[in-house]
Amino acid sequence: MLTPSEVSAKLKIQPSTLRKYSALLEQEGIQFQRTHKNARLYTDSEYIAIEGIIATVHSGKKSLEEAVIEASKALKKSVSVAPRERDSDDIAAATLNEVKQLRIQLKQQEERQKERDMMFVEALEKMQRKIDVLEDQQKQLLAPVPKKPELNAPESPSQPQKNESETGIRKKDTRSFWARIWNK
Repeated sequence: MLTPSEVSAKLKIQPSTLRKYSALLEQEGIQFQRTHKNARLYTDSEYIAIEGIIATVHSGKKSLEEAVIEASKALKKSVSVAPRERDSDDIAAATLNEVKQLRIQLKQQEERQKERDMMFVEALEKMQRKIDVLEDQQKQLLAPVPKKPELNAPESPSQPQKNESETGIRKKDTRSFWARIWNK
């Protein structure tokens, strides 16, 4: 627990400013613990809430009233009521409710993860199909081209082929210019 002077010193604000913020929080239903002399005592959560009020007001994004309402809502969510104020059944019910909410959130998260995984697998499968198509196209481009039949070649393979000396007809050389020069 922090005293008002400790909180004022840490936050670098005047004690009167701290009292003002504390009074505004009390108007929103936040109850501070008090000393036997009725001075407020601040928990770490309350200190952080007041620090947040100061930061929000200085940023200019919200008014003081809006910052106080926001801080009080956050405090009400995070502050657990002392066991003397609530019996163990209420605590157990609240805990069970929170566990149920967490389970629901976990299921939703798991479903979203499954959807993302399925989308990822589908994308990978599409990419693999495209790669397969490209590889097939590449194989076709690199495959040797079958030679066209010669004009003077026999039409059916059943006829025995005669060489140049037997026929007296010279075959046309269909190789490229450079292949003929290098005799390949």
